[in-house]
Amino acid sequence: QRTDVRLSEMLEEEDYPGAIQLCLECQKAASTFKHYSCISELNSKLQDTLEQIEEQLDVALSKTCKHFDVLHYTKVQKAYTLLGKTQTAMDQLHMHFTQAIHNTVFQVVLGYVELCAGNADTKFQKMQYKDLCTHITLDSYIPCLMDLCKALWEVMLSYHRTMQWHEEHDKQKATSSQDDAAAEPDELTVDRSYVKKKLEHGLTRIWQDVQLKVKVYILGTDMSNFKYDDFIVVLDVISRLMQVGEEFCGSKSEVLQESIKRQSVNYFKNYHRARLEELRMFLENETWELCPVKSNFNIDQLHEFKFMGQCRSPSVSPNRRAASSVAPALEEPSLFQQYHQDGNPFEMHIEHKEEETEDVLASNGYESDELEKSVYQDYDSDSDVPDELKQDYVDEQTGDAPLKSVSRETIRSKKKSDYNISKASAPILTNTTLNVIRLVGRYMQMMNILKPIAFDVIHCVSQLFDYYLYAVYTFFGRNDMPVPSPSLPTYSGREAAPARVVGPACLYESSGLGLISSRLRTTLNRIQESLIDMRIYEPSELFSRSNGLRWMDGQMQREEGSVMSRDMFEFL
Repeated sequence: QRTDVRLSEMLEEEDYPGAIQLCLECQKAASTFKHYSCISELNSKLQDTLEQIEEQLDVALSKTCKHFDVLHYTKVQKAYTLLGKTQTAMDQLHMHFTQAIHNTVFQVVLGYVELCAGNADTKFQKMQYKDLCTHITLDSYIPCLMDLCKALWEVMLSYHRTMQWHEEHDKQKATSSQDDAAAEPDELTVDRSYVKKKLEHGLTRIWQDVQLKVKVYILGTDMSNFKYDDFIVVLDVISRLMQVGEEFCGSKSEVLQESIKRQSVNYFKNYHRARLEELRMFLENETWELCPVKSNFNIDQLHEFKFMGQCRSPSVSPNRRAASSVAPALEEPSLFQQYHQDGNPFEMHIEHKEEETEDVLASNGYESDELEKSVYQDYDSDSDVPDELKQDYVDEQTGDAPLKSVSRETIRSKKKSDYNISKASAPILTNTTLNVIRLVGRYMQMMNILKPIAFDVIHCVSQLFDYYLYAVYTFFGRNDMPVPSPSLPTYSGREAAPARVVGPACLYESSGLGLISSRLRTTLNRIQESLIDMRIYEPSELFSRSNGLRWMDGQMQREEGSVMSRDMFEFL
């Protein structure tokens, strides 16, 4: 009776080795007197108790899959060693890890689906995981993805720490065996060899399960209409997950790469089409006037190029890499080392999502508001003009004419010249040029994260520049005279499409290429055939003879804007 009470207490305290040891000792003592019928019943009862302990031990083993605790796992392994079931325990452990991955992802997605549904409908709990992922809303997609990765990270971290425990345990056993100078039983050697191989093979299996679950989630939602920043967050999270996979088992994460590539191609196709349409709108409304940026402007100051600072950081420079080969201690620790005890590598994305401020635009072309005030404070005010100079009238009482005064137009002309001098020191570019530069930064950020479609992205970057160049030439570089026409047919592929005309349509009496170099003519023909005709992105004729002079005033801005874009590409 006292043995039963003590066994219950040990199980409540999770002292599984002590409970098994006590049970085995009682069985050994009972076997001595097994010829007594009462002892035989006691022995049968002890066997039932031992089986109950094994069941609780299996539950305790499953708990280590999500939250690994060294003391808890040590007790469990010691208990299985006493039972002589070390290999069985390892088989069970891998089954628990597989089940933990399935249960984890299902519960995370189910929680978000039920939260967004806003009702207590239980039909979602009976759905398959694949069908459940299709019910995730766009607003909850990123939070759910991040919680999914956080939960899966905990499972992989537990597996990683499990392997570490066995490695350290084997080292201790090997050291103690050398000190004792005694041969280790062959059974224990076989067990350790089996556990080691099982854990090593399990790495790939665990990561494959993780990839498949995340793949189903990624492909369960159409991300083509995501905002740019939101899509970048998704790419960043998946990129971090692939980094985890590489450190976990050396995998290149082909499953994740293929799934995110499919979504990226679909998203980028729609995104690029929208950006070209946006660029057309910019060009059609461009006034070709100077965009007021500061004299020290460069693309590194733009928010879209902030990511390049990390790419050029000392940690990845050639000198640093050379130094790291000599002194490995300088290498950055792995994610499993950084977040070994606490924290999560997927929590950082929320912190880095904060919007960064820019300080590139000058105030009306000036470096500061104070400078602008000093130049413009008298445009609508005569506060600093002497009183005698304001007498631009004849005194009705005396009939005297006013003193010779400096006209207001003269003052304004002087101020305007000061303004032009200030503008001359700043880079010359237009609003459209700045927009193209920002787009290039966004595209490069996608290339940095999305290596598989980097070639497609850089091809689209060249299309941005081609379209800008073609539009500028169309507006200002043709030598022939436009002839107004009620409609301008535009062809898309083999079939004719209705003309899409914004502004007065024109027909040209000649090819419009005029007296230009053969290289430029070839380039313009290529753009015409590959981009304009095929995609119906032809820029409209935005000026007529009545407003042509206004456009000619911006000739320098147009040319310098193109040069600025070219220099940017050379810099990148």
